[in-house]
Amino acid sequence: MSPTDPPEASGAAPPPVVLQDYDRHGRVWSLAPATGLLSPASGRCHGFVHLATAAAPPGTPPVPAALYAQGPGTGVLWLQYGPQRWDCSTVAVRQASEQDGHRLFTVFGVRGPELELRYPAPEPGPADPAYDWIDTVADDFFLWADERLADDAGGARRALAEHFAAGFLPA
Repeated sequence: MSPTDPPEASGAAPPPVVLQDYDRHGRVWSLAPATGLLSPASGRCHGFVHLATAAAPPGTPPVPAALYAQGPGTGVLWLQYGPQRWDCSTVAVRQASEQDGHRLFTVFGVRGPELELRYPAPEPGPADPAYDWIDTVADDFFLWADERLADDAGGARRALAEHFAAGFLPA
């Protein structure tokens, strides 16, 4: 095993990663990548996590959905939903709006769809004349992830991976 190999290549579970809550900017979580379990944390964040309540079956706890970098210098972005995770360089994602107002977030691997999440569009609240596309992205983690991962022509993924790997202070 080389120093750049992921920890799971040796059979060891990947170490926890500290993430900022996408929806509650003062909250920080530690994500166990092997299980998808969260615990409160502090420190430099290496990505974002969203507690997906709308996509979870009724009566179950929210499922963590995260986009993060693990390990400095690896250049790898990870997308995770519960215990499932993907190296972002090996999958494509798409978020689409359906006619009935629901959204569909899909992760495509080499054999086709590996994850499909159908969820209601976030409600913007009272009518706000200033509500625009930026607000829409801020209200929908899956749309934000799609925007970050959709086009890498300008090196956006690499820049995001470098930023997340270096870590940032929570807002």
